[in-house]
Amino acid sequence: MARTIYITDAAAPLGRACAVRLGRAGWNIVMGASSVASLKSVCDELPDNATLPRRAVPTDLGNILPLLEEGEARFGSIDAVLLNYRPRGGSKRRAVDGQVHAVAVVGEAARPFLRQSEGHFVVAGRRGGPRSLSGAMQTVARNAVRTLSDALAQDWADEPIQISLVEPDGLDGPKPMARRVARILNGAPPRRPVVGQRRAYA
Repeated sequence: MARTIYITDAAAPLGRACAVRLGRAGWNIVMGASSVASLKSVCDELPDNATLPRRAVPTDLGNILPLLEEGEARFGSIDAVLLNYRPRGGSKRRAVDGQVHAVAVVGEAARPFLRQSEGHFVVAGRRGGPRSLSGAMQTVARNAVRTLSDALAQDWADEPIQISLVEPDGLDGPKPMARRVARILNGAPPRRPVVGQRRAYA
């Protein structure tokens, strides 16, 4: 049976690259974005019977839970979640807060589904910034996501859920990052283990 992944912000470059790569490999793709219209071009590259596009913002539990429930009802299970979120607009502080909030909200929503499927929670990390105020905020966001991924690993220590953090490496763009996400979802060993086998940088 085909596996199913929920991808947040699937209209963004990394979300789109992962949806297309995994969809072509036979995964069912449940995808969210701030508007369904923005997902049309992603859906055009995938089989209609294996996609479920809906409006879902990663910081809003009220629209994530129904999407996960609908995806499970349609495809049988939610086997993986890719948290890919880059807040747009507003102040840099709001962007960091949004990133942190998304990890907590999507983690809370996904946990029971991934527990049932013994699935995989993958967090797309951030690139650190240059030595400037703007760059410093990028680095704060990157470190916050790392810390929250570690916290999830500790909170979920008794869960049959694998947690991975995939961070940009050098000049990684969306397609190389998507290859790395696909690689760990297919069971390849991570390159930099962190908390025993509970979570890993990939």
